[in-house]
Amino acid sequence: MKLHVVSFQVPYPPDYGGLIDVYYKLKALKEAGCSVVLHTYRYGMEEQPALLDVADDVHYYERFTGWRSMFSFLPYIVYSRRNRLLLKYLCADDSPILFEGLHTCYFLSHPLLKDRAKWVRMHNIEHDYYRFLGKSCSSWREKCYYYLEAWKLKHYERILLHADKVFAITHADAACFIRKYPPVLTYCLPCFFDDTKVNRATDAPVGMGNYVLYHGNLSVLENIRVVDYILEHLVPGIDVDIQVVIAGKNPDKCLQDKISRLPNVVLVANPSLEEMEGLIALARIHLLLTFQNTGIKLKLIYALMKGRGHCLVNPMMIPDAGFEELCTIVDGEEAQVAAIRELYHVSPEPEALEWRYQALKEMGYDNRVTLILR
Repeated sequence: MKLHVVSFQVPYPPDYGGLIDVYYKLKALKEAGCSVVLHTYRYGMEEQPALLDVADDVHYYERFTGWRSMFSFLPYIVYSRRNRLLLKYLCADDSPILFEGLHTCYFLSHPLLKDRAKWVRMHNIEHDYYRFLGKSCSSWREKCYYYLEAWKLKHYERILLHADKVFAITHADAACFIRKYPPVLTYCLPCFFDDTKVNRATDAPVGMGNYVLYHGNLSVLENIRVVDYILEHLVPGIDVDIQVVIAGKNPDKCLQDKISRLPNVVLVANPSLEEMEGLIALARIHLLLTFQNTGIKLKLIYALMKGRGHCLVNPMMIPDAGFEELCTIVDGEEAQVAAIRELYHVSPEPEALEWRYQALKEMGYDNRVTLILR
């Protein structure tokens, strides 16, 4: 089988949620014998030769960023990707096309692609995501941008009626798309991720680190808000001998200063893949909170699959039924502080970790099983 995949961004290195799903999906397709032609937008990124390990051919396109792309009824994230060279290459044969997110759907309804098999991967409900970003902003200019983009995305979403299939990332999202667009075949396709070197109970090193871990992209508004909450509401209530590690990409100066003033909080900025895997493997508690219940949080999958500590989450972090059995769900700062104090001194049993790993695989979080099912 030959497949065109249109990615919203260069999916290498796969260092945050959406790119992780795209990259490891390409890898799984390649391993399953699929011939992949990757189309991707590079803004601020060089060509990545490593992508030829997961795709047979790679085409790069410029994205038309800047104010000129703002003045359109189409969402900025869509209109700025209107490169007609993409349409030319998509028309080179009659192979199916997988569009990664609404971002890449500018040509989904084009007459030249009318008779093609067209599939759309939805990483979340985009207008909800942008509305939540607007709520998290302090700048009125940023609020205006995110709220306007959310409004545009809500109306633009009807473009999905031109797709043959929609692959939602959670059952909740799939139910939403089925209700809104009944003519389109919609499936829940669990996220793809790096399922190698999984730290199961049977192959993990002896011992655990003496820390609680929060990790994520520290330049993303949602994650900054969570870190502020941890520093201001949870850290003051826990024992001073319980170390909290905040790890992730590109923390700003303000966040670095806040953390430096707290004696039992350590910042690990821009860790390598190996460093991050080590932190995840040895954390006593994975403190995974969110105030934005959109899509799937891949950090939760990684913590459950590759970590051996407890996963302490708030209700918004749970993407689908089944996860409540794998995590400790606690809401409210007092209850979260109490849970940290209690869980820190109790290590999960090896049998419980093995059961957690197998339960995730049975829920579909297995790249090979995912491809067989679809």
